[in-house]
Amino acid sequence: MLKKITDKIINYSGRPPVEELRKAAVLIAITDSKDPELIYTLRSNKVGSHGGEVSFPGGMYEKEDKDLKNTALRESEEETGLDKTKVNILGPIDTVVSRFNVSVTPYVGIVPSNIELNDNSDEIEACFRVPLSFLLKDKRHRNDEINRNGDKFFMPAYEYDSYIIWGLTAMMTVDFLNIALDARIDLKTKGN
Repeated sequence: MLKKITDKIINYSGRPPVEELRKAAVLIAITDSKDPELIYTLRSNKVGSHGGEVSFPGGMYEKEDKDLKNTALRESEEETGLDKTKVNILGPIDTVVSRFNVSVTPYVGIVPSNIELNDNSDEIEACFRVPLSFLLKDKRHRNDEINRNGDKFFMPAYEYDSYIIWGLTAMMTVDFLNIALDARIDLKTKGN
């Protein structure tokens, strides 16, 4: 599975950042294991934006960042203690625009299965992993109907343990699954 993901992402040229918007980057970290997992965080209620929500580690671009890839790695290390030297970045997937008009670029990277993470950051309440095998089943907790520019689609929300993956994080998850693993998750229907 990791070979397929690597081949797809390395050769993928996705939608670039939107130049006129503020920019951010996140890390879609995949564990190098027999049943690969994605790493998510639960944001603390103490933070100003997205408190109590599930997200990928990441954040806003800062001037000292060489590029958005470095933003994703820096923010991931700050939030979760993820050693950026142990991340094999494969490349970006499609940039998405948040409801706050921020251009968010997800970077896909492979990390060792035994990577140490912490949730000692002021921004993060918990770090957790979700098997790709679970996400590929597309078993939706609910569907959030979205109307954008005259298009209607159904954004899935997935429940894993007590965590709800929804909104922009669910959108990036589905994009990743469709791009890297040909999941064919259709957002025009309500799914499972």
